[in-house]
Amino acid sequence: MPKIEFNPLTIRNLKPEPCSVEYFEIGRNHGDGAFGLRISPKNKRTWFVMYQNEQGKVKRFSLGTYPEVSLKEARKAASDAMAKVHDGSDPMREKETRRTAPKMTDLWIAYQEALSMKSKNKVSSTIYEEHRRWNTVISPAIGHMKVEDITPGVISALLDKVAKKAPVSANRLHSLLRIMFKTGLAKSWITIHPMQWLDKPGGSEPPRKRVLTDDEIYVLWACFDKVQPNSRDALKLGLLTAQRPGEILSMRWEDVDLDNAIWRQGNTKNGSTNLVPLSPQVMKILVARKPADQPKIGWVFSFEHNRSRSATGGKTGSTIKARKKLKQLSGVQGWTAHDLRRTARTIMSRLNIKQHIRERVLNHTQGGVVGVYDQHDYLHEKADALNKLGQEIDRILANTKPEPIELTSNSNSVIQP
Repeated sequence: MPKIEFNPLTIRNLKPEPCSVEYFEIGRNHGDGAFGLRISPKNKRTWFVMYQNEQGKVKRFSLGTYPEVSLKEARKAASDAMAKVHDGSDPMREKETRRTAPKMTDLWIAYQEALSMKSKNKVSSTIYEEHRRWNTVISPAIGHMKVEDITPGVISALLDKVAKKAPVSANRLHSLLRIMFKTGLAKSWITIHPMQWLDKPGGSEPPRKRVLTDDEIYVLWACFDKVQPNSRDALKLGLLTAQRPGEILSMRWEDVDLDNAIWRQGNTKNGSTNLVPLSPQVMKILVARKPADQPKIGWVFSFEHNRSRSATGGKTGSTIKARKKLKQLSGVQGWTAHDLRRTARTIMSRLNIKQHIRERVLNHTQGGVVGVYDQHDYLHEKADALNKLGQEIDRILANTKPEPIELTSNSNSVIQP
């Protein structure tokens, strides 16, 4: 353990030996640690400081390599490390803790595990969107970073980048990240939520009120046959059943009873099982999709349906591309898949269908005393409502005038999309 006086010239003149050699700086005060330079046979030069921790164990703490880290910088790093030792810390232990600190990929896994333990699962469409945002946005940008290194500035930069093109999508990303970091807090990976002062970059979102007119329905329906079969039929069902787009795309054959014209939804947004009567118009679409020799299980909107009649692949996750094409073909702009559901709800109001039946068709949660005590499935009433909706769509497509609707004292035509 040769001791020498460290200066830039001395350091440059040191030569590598057949075995690694450690040189220590002379003249250091007691308690400043043993500051040294290790030179390997291949001339790799590593700064270090040796100290005793509170248990009396001698530790060696690396400070970087020369010449990337200069003598002046190495001395400063050694002083900082010894200051921590004097405060009762252990730089080596902190370094190991830092090395094994969880990354954002670990936080994503922990978030998924936390979801799996909840009594109420998220709907499949929400799960699909969260995985899509993780795989396409979060993971490529910050998946490699330590959770403790994620600052408000890092998140703000990511959100702003998304918000420039898609403000609403940036808001959804904000919501996902916010709940993910709650998992980090629960596991003590962080002590402060990095998003506690960050507002949604897309601003407040006023409720959408877009409803397709009869003329727009007439034009769009004629264009549906010009897109892929999955999107064509899923969009038609959106208007004919008034169900959520994600729930339609998640439909499985084992949940569809074609003999009794019933679709049993088990994975809904409000967590309840929903029975959806199938009108003749819907039955015609589903029967055409399911040949007699097709298995009774699997996705109704399988990937394979866009190429063959096999239903063994994964399901279609979105109708975005189809809707973009439909807007170009039809000229009908500014609508989403969810607007078809709102349009169906509005048509049922126009048909003088009672409000509480319309709400049950849409599978909206019934609040208050009604939600607790009224457990009737209203299957007959929902079937009647959806049959009337299908007939009204047929009338619109036939381009005929509607028959006058007789209002009764029990009617309730308040529109609540």
